[in-house]
Amino acid sequence: MAFLKDALRRVEVQSSKDGAPGSGSLNDDTRPLPPHRRTYGPWQFVTLWVITGSFNIGGWTTGSSILALGLSVWQCMLTVIIGNVIVGVLCVLSGAPGAKWHIGFPIIQRASWGVRGSVFVVLQRFFLACIWFSTQVYWGGQCLRTFLTALAPSFRNLDKSLAGGTLTTGDFTAFIIFTILYLPLIWIAPEKYKVPFLISCACIIPTIFALLVWFTASAKGGGDLLHDVSSLAGVRQAEGSHLAWMLILGICTNISSISVHIFVQSDYTRFARRPKDQILAQLVMVPLGTIVTALIGIICTSCAAKLFPEQAGTLLWEPYRLLDALQLHYHDSSGARAAVAFSSFAFMVAQFGMVVANNGLSGGMDIASLLPRYFTIRRGMLFLAAVSFITQPWQLLNNGANKFLVVLGGYGVFIGPMTGVMFSDYFLVRRRVLKLSDLYTIEPSSIYYYRNGLNWRAFVAWTSGVWITLPGFVRQVQGGEALPGWSNMYYMSWPLGTLISLLTYYILYKVAPIKGVGISDDVDYFGVEGGAGALVINGKEDGSWKPSGEKHECSPSLTDKV
Repeated sequence: MAFLKDALRRVEVQSSKDGAPGSGSLNDDTRPLPPHRRTYGPWQFVTLWVITGSFNIGGWTTGSSILALGLSVWQCMLTVIIGNVIVGVLCVLSGAPGAKWHIGFPIIQRASWGVRGSVFVVLQRFFLACIWFSTQVYWGGQCLRTFLTALAPSFRNLDKSLAGGTLTTGDFTAFIIFTILYLPLIWIAPEKYKVPFLISCACIIPTIFALLVWFTASAKGGGDLLHDVSSLAGVRQAEGSHLAWMLILGICTNISSISVHIFVQSDYTRFARRPKDQILAQLVMVPLGTIVTALIGIICTSCAAKLFPEQAGTLLWEPYRLLDALQLHYHDSSGARAAVAFSSFAFMVAQFGMVVANNGLSGGMDIASLLPRYFTIRRGMLFLAAVSFITQPWQLLNNGANKFLVVLGGYGVFIGPMTGVMFSDYFLVRRRVLKLSDLYTIEPSSIYYYRNGLNWRAFVAWTSGVWITLPGFVRQVQGGEALPGWSNMYYMSWPLGTLISLLTYYILYKVAPIKGVGISDDVDYFGVEGGAGALVINGKEDGSWKPSGEKHECSPSLTDKV
């Protein structure tokens, strides 16, 4: 026992000691960010979304995978446009607390769920982080496999089947090598992502447009798939009322597939120099980037169906499979190999951003908030790297487009209602006012302690938003016939669950009011304005406060400055 205690003491996180409240429940990564770490302006948010939201494998497959629902190309694009315009607005709303208060997603959840109840939310989000992190690593490994095959076609001979046929020795080798390659990037601090983002943008944006030009020129147009999806893709065109529900499912899938990223926007907006720096960049870049990339993905998939007849009946919706088919079609010619090598390398570089800056940062923040004495964001990323092997993403992904869509849509069943609780608490109940010191106080004195650290209203509201879509989700996973009514509710899982939970939480607040609403700190305990321990009076720092825990009454409060 003594040995274990000594070992734990040795791995404890070394954080700055400035007497801030809740010193046992925070470290330098989870505390409110001081000004020198807030480095994201509007252009940083543009490049962030280029890499983490659109110009990547996920953005490419957004539209083309929805073709499996039986929608035409233009119907598919309609769902992409509507869905991602909604996503842009939701990202701004979700990121507002982080941009104003400079705190991350896990800390914000303590306001609505309670300082202990928030663990329920963060654990679920961390579970999804493990899935998405490992998925992005697998996709990165596939890009690396394609790259290595272009350099040396003999790499294709590593084809011994593993994991029930969902993986080959070549796939697993590339997965391991890709993991080794991204690990050094974990040591880059999140506030210094500017240069890596610019490098990724310089690689992936020209590549995606170059692929569009080559495929359309080679196919002399956009391909027959643009006119008749059923004849080439092996799917039946949706008609009548089924078409209407597939359009709704397509829109909601666009939202659900990125619902985790929507939910945790404050993990990124906390780095904003000013609260408004995130607004225009996300309202414009979130829908625009995804719409452009999804359309290019659909067109290239359509052209491939015409150019590669040996792939008849197969929808090449992943770019690395598309590049594989290109190289095979041209029999490993030097030109084809060069094109595939450059393209797969660009997608691989973009995947570094998806793995580290997207899922790694948020997942690391989650576990750092749960165990701040032992985990920083960097240590959390290393933990995720280890977990990615246990998750076995190849089992999840190699079951066809429909199976993948089921998994993506399933996220909204649970995440949507959680987002509704957060929106209701922050915008409707608290009117954007938080008391930072009490968010880090895991004691009954905190206004966010509620009863035993749990806010029952949040749990009731979340359950009310989940139950109505859960039966349809279960039936979809089982693969049986659609349940009348219930399956339709599942198609609308994210928006429906969000709205129900939002309204339920607000009604419960009216029936059973929450104490401490509208209260904020009068002291800049955490130095978010540049001077920890300064008393904020009339917009100026008094400097009279000492970190002893004593609070002063003054007006206006810190809320008016942040």
